[in-house]
Amino acid sequence: MTTATSRTLTESGMGTVITLTGDDRAPDAGSDTRTPLTALTALGEEVRTAALSGGCVLVKGLDLDEQQFQTLVHAMGRTVDHKFGEGQADLLKLNASHDPGKVVTGRGMLPLHTDGLLVGERTDLIILYAHEFSDAPGSGETFICDQLAAWAEMPDHLRGPLDRAGALEYLVEERGYFPNVPEDWYAVPSVRDHGRVRSLNLALNFPAGTATRGWQVRVPGLSPEESDTFLGELDAYLREPRFTYQHRWSVGDLVVIDNQRTLHGRTAIGAGGTRVLFRGQITL
Repeated sequence: MTTATSRTLTESGMGTVITLTGDDRAPDAGSDTRTPLTALTALGEEVRTAALSGGCVLVKGLDLDEQQFQTLVHAMGRTVDHKFGEGQADLLKLNASHDPGKVVTGRGMLPLHTDGLLVGERTDLIILYAHEFSDAPGSGETFICDQLAAWAEMPDHLRGPLDRAGALEYLVEERGYFPNVPEDWYAVPSVRDHGRVRSLNLALNFPAGTATRGWQVRVPGLSPEESDTFLGELDAYLREPRFTYQHRWSVGDLVVIDNQRTLHGRTAIGAGGTRVLFRGQITL
């Protein structure tokens, strides 16, 4: 397996596309389609370097089973300490569940957010791989925000409330996925710095009228109406096209996201859509 890098993914300069130029389906013992361990390890190291440099990486045309995906995840670093109610840090299946109580692994949209924020778990890299995907354009897509560029250009009327509050408050509603967080509202700092990069640390609100939400968020010191207005304006700003890449999945796509440099979310999955992504999480 050999690779070549090319364009960025946003006007702000975020992202790298890695193109496979060799045989990513070279035979391995016991199978005629398995990618060799050495190739997966080399790819993992290359993707990790590119993600930490550019914010996110797209690789197309891979053919991975669950074990190969886990091997690729472990090639990128140490997995996070697992604190969720489903899956593991090296393999969680985002399977578009039809269970109406599921949010993170369900079919609704997910707003822009930082992985690990609600459970207090540092996550540096998020690895997503499309195992199955079939949906209408615009559905089940992942959007990624270059939050460092957005924060650097953020107007005072959006930066000010974040600076003054210092933290946002959250109420987790999907208790099955987040079983160990406080049951009432609790505060999480809106900025983090783990020594690598200083960045925003937040999860925005679900749209008004959403029947099943993973969480609620509010700005302390503001009325509910003022908080909702502010968070809506912040969301619209962060999702402006120059900061945002929205990925339409194809089977075999790998997207690796630097969770410190970006925010991410997903569009709702269509009623007849199929979407199974493997997800891994790495801490440095």
